[in-house]
Amino acid sequence: MTWNGKGFNKPLIMLNWKSPVEAMLNNAYEPDPEVAAMISDNMTSEQLISLLSCKGMLKEACDYIAFAINRRVGTWWAYSCVKAVNKEIKEQKEKCPLTFEELQKKEIKERLSEWKDKTIMNSLKDTYRSSGDKTAAKMEKLAGPDIDDPEDPLAKLQTEYKSVLEENSLGFAIEEINAAINSFPPEEVKLANEIVEKNLADREKISGIHPLEAIKKEIIASIAPETATEDSTLRDQYYGMVKEKIARAKQFADKKMKEHFPLKLSGLPKNLPLERTDEILFAVKRWILTPTDENGKIALGLANKAGSGPEKLCALTAYWSSSDLTPDQKNHVAPPPGLASNGIMNTIFMCALKKGGSKSYDERYEEYFRLGIECLAGICTWDKEWAESRTGTIKYDCRKALDAKSGFGRE
Repeated sequence: MTWNGKGFNKPLIMLNWKSPVEAMLNNAYEPDPEVAAMISDNMTSEQLISLLSCKGMLKEACDYIAFAINRRVGTWWAYSCVKAVNKEIKEQKEKCPLTFEELQKKEIKERLSEWKDKTIMNSLKDTYRSSGDKTAAKMEKLAGPDIDDPEDPLAKLQTEYKSVLEENSLGFAIEEINAAINSFPPEEVKLANEIVEKNLADREKISGIHPLEAIKKEIIASIAPETATEDSTLRDQYYGMVKEKIARAKQFADKKMKEHFPLKLSGLPKNLPLERTDEILFAVKRWILTPTDENGKIALGLANKAGSGPEKLCALTAYWSSSDLTPDQKNHVAPPPGLASNGIMNTIFMCALKKGGSKSYDERYEEYFRLGIECLAGICTWDKEWAESRTGTIKYDCRKALDAKSGFGRE
């Protein structure tokens, strides 16, 4: 049934195989492990297509449609996808006449210029340094000579700061203890010292440290000024921006690798001129409108002269969809199961990968999936192509008879 975004609402009348099991047994369909795990014995083709589309697996859904669809309708679907991607690329080129490679260089240059801009980062760095310099200057002033100017906001703070340091110093604490001890009579102090020393020696044997040393450590730990907590906000912002730039650069590179694959390799055939492309596609259309073995052989001849690309594979698909691969020979050679379906599937895959245009790989597969459903439902037909075109293999006196069979659409 046709896909309305949530489910199917019209029967898929152009399915050649009603279930995935039939497609596997009769048309060499080989699902990948993830898709195979979804297939059950009683599942219909419509159920599998619906399940894959709901999971966002549109590439896998298109692959299955290629093996389940009627071969002639499937070739029409592949042909329509080739026409769609060529139209998309042409419209984008009219908006921006630069070649694909030139657009890539321009976009990369713009991104590099954006990533090289350090205005905000330098501003943060200057603010951080300025803040540090001001703090250091204030601390030097507080620790320096007495501030004579009573209007200076640091004068009062310096007095309090030095007072606290003096009162909390280790020397001040020891002086206070000695003054208290010396207030007692010398004889009592001497006797007390002897008793204390004996007890301290006994405690040292037990604990391994002289009690006075332990007390000194505790005093130092309690009165030593703590290190001021560093404000790392500006620094974190600066390095956060550096990490963000790196992440954006990696994301950009990954995105471009996914959108535009395969890479440019030496030795690959060059793109066909527009005239040759139109000639090949016309041969495909001729076979669709009149699917004879002779027209399939014509499509093969033109495909053999082409370099590469979805146009060539679409023409081969038309040939593989014929009933006899050697119409000029005595022996009948039928295409093996799955050959035409592989041609449909890979034609659409090459359309999704084709360089240029305004759509991404995923956006193209979304478009081709919807187009495939419309072909399966008999909504997207070749009726219009038939009305506008006459092929060389059709005689005028046969036109009326063929006209009634040319399409499969509904009112």
